[in-house]
Amino acid sequence: METVVVMVAGLVEHDAAVRVWRDRPGSVLVRHVATETCVRRWVDGLATDVELLHGCVSCTVREDLRELLQDLAGHTVVLHLDPLLEPGAVRRSLGFDVECVITVIDAETWLDDALGDASMVTDQRTVAQVVVAQAEAADVLVLQGDADERTLAVLDRLAPGAHRCTPDALVVRRSSRPRLIPLTPECGVSTAVFTADRPFHPARLNDALDSLLDGTVVRSRGRLWVADEPDLALHLESAGGGLHVGEGGPRDGATTQIVAITVGEPDDITAAFSEALLTDDELSFVDSIRKLEI
Repeated sequence: METVVVMVAGLVEHDAAVRVWRDRPGSVLVRHVATETCVRRWVDGLATDVELLHGCVSCTVREDLRELLQDLAGHTVVLHLDPLLEPGAVRRSLGFDVECVITVIDAETWLDDALGDASMVTDQRTVAQVVVAQAEAADVLVLQGDADERTLAVLDRLAPGAHRCTPDALVVRRSSRPRLIPLTPECGVSTAVFTADRPFHPARLNDALDSLLDGTVVRSRGRLWVADEPDLALHLESAGGGLHVGEGGPRDGATTQIVAITVGEPDDITAAFSEALLTDDELSFVDSIRKLEI
């Protein structure tokens, strides 16, 4: 018998996981909630305290779920994730296929959270990084409260193909439509796309990154080519006021690409990154230095 996993996430209080569990007779409801000293796990109401692994809630839950799902093989398992967890990271670590990821959001406040720079109390992430990651991983988005047109336009771009519903009309449905981001502006929401075939000046790149942190960008991702790291691609990811740039593996080709979902002016973003590229003179100088090194 196949193991079926339904994952339910969200930073808000909700009963979506319980609704799914009740609608599937014989299923098992698993919930993890972090405390100050451990992670408390419930399996159909039976509580067990799980010791924290090197102080990390996410690591503890992922490791505990791997073992638990082995024990529950052949069942339908409804996972009610701790509100702080990002379902994408948990999903990648399970070793089991996930039928559906359901994310519950507060439709009236979600966009403000996604554009903000408030820090999580529990770790170094921002609230924006959490709510954006939870929404973009969803096959089904459950909207609690009323969403305005701008919020819906952002969600169309952040989670294209995700089914949207209210708590009373909750469905379990794997997203089957292509996850293509709409490029046409709508309700003041745009998708900025920047590509280049020359490297960035490292100092000017730092200035350009500020264009992603001005309170108008919901999500950006990209691969960067920087002049002082000629053989390395850098991975860029931002959500609201949270930004991370790190190693993205060996550079494959001479192309930089950045995609950003913004409620501001997309041309401001592309212009900022254009100005951060090496000029013709700088590029010639770099090429000359490389020839001398060879």
